[in-house]
Amino acid sequence: MNTYKSLVKLTITKTTTTTTNVVIQAQDAYKAKLQLEAMYGKGNVVSYPQLVR
Repeated sequence: MNTYKSLVKLTITKTTTTTTNVVIQAQDAYKAKLQLEAMYGKGNVVSYPQLVR
């Protein structure tokens, strides 16, 4: 398992959104992206997951 970091858009209220870094563990970057899309929604993953060393 590798650790990845990605920027995700979160909705606070109907008119307010913010972006935050999220850390996730997955076998590869593609699977990390799929997990993030499943948790936060397909359009809310702002950056492709980057490996954290």
